[in-house]
Amino acid sequence: MSLSRWNKSLLALALLATSSKSVLAQEIWADTFLLDVYIGSHRSSLARDLSNGGYELSGGDLIDFQDWYTPNFPDSTVLLLRQVSPDFGIIWGFSTGERGEKYKIAPALQLGFVYRFTPFENAVASISATYPFFGKMTEKACIANYGSLGGIQNVNCRLAASLIPPETSLDYLVKVRGEADAKVGINFRFSF
Repeated sequence: MSLSRWNKSLLALALLATSSKSVLAQEIWADTFLLDVYIGSHRSSLARDLSNGGYELSGGDLIDFQDWYTPNFPDSTVLLLRQVSPDFGIIWGFSTGERGEKYKIAPALQLGFVYRFTPFENAVASISATYPFFGKMTEKACIANYGSLGGIQNVNCRLAASLIPPETSLDYLVKVRGEADAKVGINFRFSF
């Protein structure tokens, strides 16, 4: 077989493989629908709650927690539904995560299902569940200078001015796993 004939055979195989992948991809996407797009999560609400408050440093400077716990871009989720049968679908998607100066929410993968059934005439019920994988929220510590009282130490930033000892304040750093945003939903509709 000559080199040019060999190249033509490889090209034909590549085109066949590409077209079969394209057909498979079209089949997969044919029954996939955009289910939901939303901004926010339980973890981002927690960060927003942490933004309330502040304190004054010994030099008179004001520390506002709002600056530390306001995200650059909020946690956003996209969910898709792959219809497997008329009554069952697989939910999948992702969350972008979010980051502020003193915390981070890692991106997450979402996986779930929806099942629909007719319990009796004119009624439709469904149950759905989604579970995020990854997406852990972690809060960062600060380095504070307590001067002659304790020197330089790691401390929970929010509790640096409290009566809690710096080493103990680290126990109160927020660590929330992505599972905090797992959801189960039940829907019932009756037409009359």
